[in-house]
Amino acid sequence: MIDYHVHPDFSQDATGSIRDFCARASEVGLEEICFTTHYEPDPERAQYECVYVAGSRRAVDSDWAEVYLAQIESCRREFPRLTVLAGVEAGYEPGLDGMIGDFLGKYAFDFVLGAVHCLDHVAITSGQELERYKAEYLPHGGEHAATRYFQYVRSAAGSGLFDCLAHLDVYRKYIQPLHGQSFRTTAESLLEPTLEFIARSRTGLEVNSSALRRGADQPYPAEAILRSARDAGVCSFTTGSDAHRPDDLAGGLGEVECILSRLGVEPARFRNRERVS
Repeated sequence: MIDYHVHPDFSQDATGSIRDFCARASEVGLEEICFTTHYEPDPERAQYECVYVAGSRRAVDSDWAEVYLAQIESCRREFPRLTVLAGVEAGYEPGLDGMIGDFLGKYAFDFVLGAVHCLDHVAITSGQELERYKAEYLPHGGEHAATRYFQYVRSAAGSGLFDCLAHLDVYRKYIQPLHGQSFRTTAESLLEPTLEFIARSRTGLEVNSSALRRGADQPYPAEAILRSARDAGVCSFTTGSDAHRPDDLAGGLGEVECILSRLGVEPARFRNRERVS
């Protein structure tokens, strides 16, 4: 198995060092682990977002990535039988393409996930910000929220910044249940053209097992969406547990690999931002 979505303690919502995760990866028999700590550059969310280095809070636009990459390199030497890759999960906000591109160009990452975590600077994937979402976004209705979400996804894919997009239907977690049928109907109408756009952009999709770990019967995105994505021409699918602690590493990936096998798809692997066989 390979796990291309892992959050060590550089992410503010994660525990466990890079070394802790590598030791766990060796225990569970992973072939490859790619660290994808959070990079959330939106200046309008500076009060919410940060990075931690050795337990100390750092600004997102500080030099934390130098320490991050050095620790990954150290673990490559310590765990020679494990392929240890350097990645990042970048939260996308339209208008910040230049800022994100400058950051990605500055550091030697193997793999970059793009993620829609917010709509108009309001988090949609954090339970801690649900009350804020309800106050600022819920009144606009489900059709508006779904339309805005897929606008973000298309903009992220069209930016050319990312190797894959993370957890495409993560809206199932919080915001679709809040809005109900109006969100669901709009999302279903927008999925197919969005998948076709993603395919044309040559951006891949992540298959994220975290929903399975929490008791859902489908990963992000669901198998039906993955089938539609394959049929639309999306050609890269990575597998990731979205682990935020070592014990969650690789959780659900066996089921995700079975889904991809049913679709006739091999999990994609990357080196230096290029897909490899």
